[in-house]
Amino acid sequence: MQICYINPPIEYYSPVSGGAIATILMQSAKQLVKRGHYVTVLTPDKGDAVYPIGNVVPVASPDRTEIHPLRRKLAVLKYMVSGWDYAYFEFYLRSVVKTLRTLSPAPDAVIVFNDLVTPRYVKVALPNTRTIVWLQNEANTRMKRVETWEPSIDHFLTCSQYIKDTTVKKYGISPNKITVVHSGVDLEAFYPADDFPTPHDPIKALYIGRIDPNKGPDIAVEAVRRLRLEGVHVDLTVAGGIWYYLHGNEHEDTYLRDLTVACKTIGAACSGHIPRPEVPALVRDHDIAFVLSRSNEPFGLVTLEAMASGCAVIASNRGGLPESCDTGATLLDPDDINDVVRALRNLAQNPEQLEAWKRKAVERASRASWDAVGDIFTAAVERVHAT
Repeated sequence: MQICYINPPIEYYSPVSGGAIATILMQSAKQLVKRGHYVTVLTPDKGDAVYPIGNVVPVASPDRTEIHPLRRKLAVLKYMVSGWDYAYFEFYLRSVVKTLRTLSPAPDAVIVFNDLVTPRYVKVALPNTRTIVWLQNEANTRMKRVETWEPSIDHFLTCSQYIKDTTVKKYGISPNKITVVHSGVDLEAFYPADDFPTPHDPIKALYIGRIDPNKGPDIAVEAVRRLRLEGVHVDLTVAGGIWYYLHGNEHEDTYLRDLTVACKTIGAACSGHIPRPEVPALVRDHDIAFVLSRSNEPFGLVTLEAMASGCAVIASNRGGLPESCDTGATLLDPDDINDVVRALRNLAQNPEQLEAWKRKAVERASRASWDAVGDIFTAAVERVHAT
C-alpha cells in the first residue's frame, strides 16, 4: 500500500523539535515500511533534522510573524467564519491539498492526527483514497455539526479505550468505526541501566514532560518537599518546557516561573527542554518517574518510556493512564497530595519495594514494543483499505 501521513500544522517530524505525535508517526511508519508498505510524510518544516523514515515532503504552516499584517487579518476572519480549528489554517490546508494532488501514485490511505477537518478536503482532492483519523487526544472541533465532517472519515484509530469511549459518547460515532491502537515503546532506545534494579543513594525521581499545571509537575515538587521535611531525602529532576519545542517566550509563563522557584527552594534540578535524542539516557538515570496528570491523559507514552527504562512509576488513575500503566505502576488520585507522599515514601524507604516496582515496570513495558503495536496498527490500516 501507499500510505500518506499528514502531520498537524503545529507539529514537526523531527527528533529535535517534534513531540509525541511525531514520535508515534515515525514509529508506526517504521512498522509499515518493515511490512513492505511505502510511506510519505507531509509535515511542516522548522529547519531541524527530520526522522529518516518515509519520504518526507514539507508543507507550509506559517505562524503569524511570517504573514503580512493585512493578510493576517483576513486569515483570522476566514478562520472565525470557517469553523477551522487552527488560526492561519488556510495556508497549511492549501499546501497539503496541493501536495496531495502531486503524489504519484496516489496514496491508498491518508492518516491525520487529531484533525476532524482536513479529511473533508482530502476526499475532495483524492476521492478514492481512504482517510483515517488517529486520535491521540479527545476529539474536539469548532465544526459542531458532525455530519459536516464525519462522512469524510473512513475510520478512526484511538490511542486508548478511554479516547474511543469519549469519542463515541460525544459524537455518536459507531464503535465499529473505531479501532484502539495503543502507543508502543522503543525498547532499543529505552532500557534499564546496567545496575538495574539497584536504586541510587539517595533515590532519584524524575518528572519529564510539558510544564503545564494539567501535567502536575508541581505535585511532584510538593511531594518531594514534604518528604524532605520528614528527613527522607529524594533527589528530583524536572525536565521539560512549556511546549515540546522552544517558543522563546518561556520567561513570560507564570506557572513555569513559580515552578522554577519551587524547584530551587528544595534544590531540585530544573533542566528545561530536553532534545528527544537525550531523553532515554536521562530517564534511565532515575529510579522513580512521576506522571501526575490532573487532566484525563489520553494514554501516556511517557509512562511506557519510563517503565522500559527501569523506573518505578507513580501515576494518576485518570483517562488512559491505567491502560498505559496496566499492572506496572502505582495509580492514585493526583489531587490527594497525602496519597502521593505516601506512595513516594513507600518507595524511598523500602528498597525491596522499589526494586519490585522497577521489575514490574520493565515487565509491563516489554509487552508494549512497537513491533507488537505494529501488528495491530498495520492490520487496522489494511482492513480500512480493503473495505
